[in-house]
Amino acid sequence: MQSIGSVRIRFVILSFLLIAVGLVGVTPAQEVKSGQARGKAAAQAQHVREVQEALAKSGYDPGPIDGIMGPRTRAALRKYVAVPPPQVPTPADQVIARFRTERREGP
Repeated sequence: MQSIGSVRIRFVILSFLLIAVGLVGVTPAQEVKSGQARGKAAAQAQHVREVQEALAKSGYDPGPIDGIMGPRTRAALRKYVAVPPPQVPTPADQVIARFRTERREGP
């Protein structure tokens, strides 16, 4: 027969092992999800930054080039769209056109 002390020790060790396995099993999945979200957010911020730079090159004030689609960037895009497109698009015009197309096709 096993003593009560021996059973308690085994129970404590088993409990710690189960907790450790549970933490290890949960943490990597959460890290992957948060890593994917950070990657997507970083890509989106870079894309907005490119549009802000293109708007600035085209003479529209998007505010600071910070990768945030704020009210000044939106206002600059609205002003850009209100003007007829140029006969020969510049590289900045092409970046803005690509951004507008992707925004319409996105989720």
